[in-house]
Amino acid sequence: MSVPKIDMIFAGRLLLAAWIGGFLLFRFVPELDLGVAGLFYRAGEGFSVITNPLWEWLRQRIWDVSIVLFLVSLVAWPWAGLRHRTVLRLPARIWAFICLLYLLGPIVVVNGVLKANSGRARPADVDLFGGAHHFSLAGTFTDQCSRNCSFVSGEVAAAVALGLLIWLGAELSRLRLPRWGLLYLRAIGVFVAVFIIVQRVGTGRHFLSDTYFAGLVSLTAAWLLWGILFAGWGAQLLARTRRKS
Repeated sequence: MSVPKIDMIFAGRLLLAAWIGGFLLFRFVPELDLGVAGLFYRAGEGFSVITNPLWEWLRQRIWDVSIVLFLVSLVAWPWAGLRHRTVLRLPARIWAFICLLYLLGPIVVVNGVLKANSGRARPADVDLFGGAHHFSLAGTFTDQCSRNCSFVSGEVAAAVALGLLIWLGAELSRLRLPRWGLLYLRAIGVFVAVFIIVQRVGTGRHFLSDTYFAGLVSLTAAWLLWGILFAGWGAQLLARTRRKS
């Protein structure tokens, strides 16, 4: 199966610029976080702008898809690798990419490191929006939250990973899909990520910066894994290690 060709150097530069630019923006313009959150807040009512039960239902189903896809990849990756055959038409390296993307991004970096240690209170818990805690700048490790904190968003990281995988699925099926089908799948991938971002910000669960950096974690993890699995970085590193030894 032929995978898409990606300019890894150009993609890496874009990601670096996004990290640096985002950090400077949200650190020096905190009003952006507060202003966007304020759009969804009503005094005396809280974050009640988005109250349609359909939004919550769709959010849960997107989360379920990510969980199922990760669990399937845990089985499909070793199965395809040991049997040297595809599983659901996907080879072992694609399943490895899916599994490791969720594992490295949403599970380890986001939930295991950042959310567990950042201490950033969620918008609905900040005193500016009726809560009891203080607002913290994005990237600041503080003591305003003890567990499952605001920085960054685990659901957004998973949704961006899912959106990337849907886009990848469209590219892998390019020869079998009509043009409208390709565009449709791409649109779904973008919608999944954007919808979860709006839902999490609109319900006071995350600041805009939480969603921005969560997306960057998944994108960076995808870039790193793609380089190792498909761009030959792993083989190059192994060759250099052998030469040194």
